[in-house]
Amino acid sequence: MNTDVSLYDLLGGDRRELRSVTVAFYKKVLADTLLSPYFAGVDMDRQAGMLAEFLAMAFGGPHSYAGRDLRSAHQHLPGLADVHFDRVVEYLVQTLREAGLSEGDVITAGAVAETVRDQVLNR
Repeated sequence: MNTDVSLYDLLGGDRRELRSVTVAFYKKVLADTLLSPYFAGVDMDRQAGMLAEFLAMAFGGPHSYAGRDLRSAHQHLPGLADVHFDRVVEYLVQTLREAGLSEGDVITAGAVAETVRDQVLNR
């Protein structure tokens, strides 16, 4: 990855572009029987927007994420485990590849996702 360019920039440098990535990501998640139960009753349009804001911040874009911290946001999800987190990262990586990121940048994005594993799984 060129260190002068953030992942956010590589994904278009625009929250609308990043939002299209999150919508494509959630289509995969919702089609997965392991993950979809965790999203029953969730406003997915709002969820995609919140994830786009979070990823904009995490990937080096504007820092305007105002949602709950990851630990609080996931603490009410019973049985959430490494297998779930692994599947989410798998779909994120697939979606970023489809969005045109190079393999090196996809690996970097996966590494960024790994930094929040313990927060998401409340460990």
